[in-house]
Amino acid sequence: MSKRTNRQAVVLIHGIGEQRPMGTIRPFVKAVAGASGDDGAYYSKPDAMSSLFELRKLQGRGSPSTDYYEYYWAYNVEGTKLWDVAKWLWQLIRRPRRDVPDGLGGLWFTSRLLLFAVAVLLIGGFFGSATRQWAELPKFGLPWLAGTMVIGMVQFVMVSYLGDAARYLSPRPQNIKLRQVIRSEGITLLKTLHESGKYDRIILVGHSLGSVIGYDLLTHLWQVYNQKLPAMKEDAEVKRTMGERICANATPQPIVRDALSKIGETVAAGCKPEFLSDFQKRQKQAWCEQRYYGNQWLITDFVTLGSPLAHAMLLLADGKGDFDDRKAQRELVTCPPVKDDMGYGYWQKMAIDIGAPPGRKAALRYNPLILHHAAPFAVTRWTNLYFPVRFGLFGDAVGGPLGPVLGGGIRDIEVSTRRWKGLAGHTLSAHTSYWLGCDAQVAADESARPPSLHALKRALSLDELRSFAAKPPKPPAAQAAPAGGQPDTPAANPLPPDGKEPVGP
Repeated sequence: MSKRTNRQAVVLIHGIGEQRPMGTIRPFVKAVAGASGDDGAYYSKPDAMSSLFELRKLQGRGSPSTDYYEYYWAYNVEGTKLWDVAKWLWQLIRRPRRDVPDGLGGLWFTSRLLLFAVAVLLIGGFFGSATRQWAELPKFGLPWLAGTMVIGMVQFVMVSYLGDAARYLSPRPQNIKLRQVIRSEGITLLKTLHESGKYDRIILVGHSLGSVIGYDLLTHLWQVYNQKLPAMKEDAEVKRTMGERICANATPQPIVRDALSKIGETVAAGCKPEFLSDFQKRQKQAWCEQRYYGNQWLITDFVTLGSPLAHAMLLLADGKGDFDDRKAQRELVTCPPVKDDMGYGYWQKMAIDIGAPPGRKAALRYNPLILHHAAPFAVTRWTNLYFPVRFGLFGDAVGGPLGPVLGGGIRDIEVSTRRWKGLAGHTLSAHTSYWLGCDAQVAADESARPPSLHALKRALSLDELRSFAAKPPKPPAAQAAPAGGQPDTPAANPLPPDGKEPVGP
């Protein structure tokens, strides 16, 4: 087991737009830390974890010790053209209504109506008449200039803001290299943090398109760590604990094997809030159990803000049927995960030798239970913040609730803001209102719609650092003898009736 450092890292992934390095992380930390850099609440230090010299690490002062990093990816997006955005938007608008999420229904209908109006004008010869008059516009000076400026602004907005989404969310051949680079650099940063030995815990935060990137990073990074439980082979104390549990006819992995998936089935079917709280407690316990057995995964929480994943059926798949199939086939990870042979995992085919416990001559062998390749959210909690949308247009139309889309284990929190006396939460500016300083002046609100900054701080749960630690399973309770009066034979794994070990993919 690794030595504790009592330090945690928060990694923020910025969203769309021509973002500048540190342009997102500085106001984020200022809001979350509750102070500016001038009074020493945090330090700006060189970022040894990133390969970009433009980036800095913002290091918090005091307890809990927290370092803030920004994953900056915008510089990779180059050469986006208006045609790229237009093709992407057309692919979305032409979808049938059944394949459009309810949260985008109003926007989808409005877009189609505008396209229909343009088509009618074209058929009616309006633009032919307008073309004849276009040559006379320079005579009017200001109207001609104003029209040119409007066209330029529309093009700038579409390319500068929607361009990032159009390129990343379109798996066309010309975009594959871009997607690969963005994901590879993000995974490299997270692996560097994992392997630095400096942190006990990592929290991943994604805003806007950054939440989709974060989702992809979790999906692919988990596959690097999910099968590793080295302490089962190498740590004498761990092997002794495992032997004691096996001799007591108890599994060495009680949370991962039984408790987690049991409550997971409840939340997957839709549940009351208290069951969701129980599920997230089990996720935390599963993380601690995995760490006890040497798993290196440090990401305890994924926090999404204004996430387009609310429209994943439209953005990540070709329709509802394709979306459901990709979740069932574990291409798109869910929370809770899709079940496997034993909960969210499978028995490793090759058993490991854990030695002979006191009082026994024969060595015990155990087939570890491995969480499958699409189960990062067996051990990572997911909290999603969003501003509600009215009439499909007013509010943060980019985000929305994720539970109905990617699983009932996601804690969706509908938030508000005090900016402009609350009106900002009902305009397009809601999308950039998740960590406003003005909300820090408002008393903590436990209502159904808390201020976004308060909800964000609770989701980060920075004060939980010390409770995230490698913990052995609780001592097993004494096992009662079965009906026949003979105690159960200690076994490493409960096997199926045919005696064969279940083997995962």
